Amino acid sequence: MTDRETFAPLVFFEYDHKPGNYCLMLSDDKMLATQEVFAAAGYEGGGYDWAGVARSAVHARLPESADRIRFDPEAGMFVAYGADPDALRALGAILRDAVHDHELLAEFIRTGDPDWFD
Repeated sequence: MTDRETFAPLVFFEYDHKPGNYCLMLSDDKMLATQEVFAAAGYEGGGYDWAGVARSAVHARLPESADRIRFDPEAGMFVAYGADPDALRALGAILRDAVHDHELLAEFIRTGDPDWFD
């Protein structure tokens, strides 16, 4: 099961090698459209910075899901994962909106803990 549409440009899928575990992923080529927003805040806008945005979003809008979402970013890729597909889908909807709404993205960057960004 791979959903490339609902949360585009993020992709949501179930791991083939670990059924019952899910992933929400944003690749580096999809991050380019938001780099200005990150640069204005002093960040590069790669996967680690998107993890900061995701943590900020979870803290602000999904605090009840905080213990069900894990992060494993790389410089060129953002990944959130876990066994709760509903929590990841809720995060996917928020991050999808942040990709397209730069004011929302800037809000998550501004209100996030600086230690969440790298």
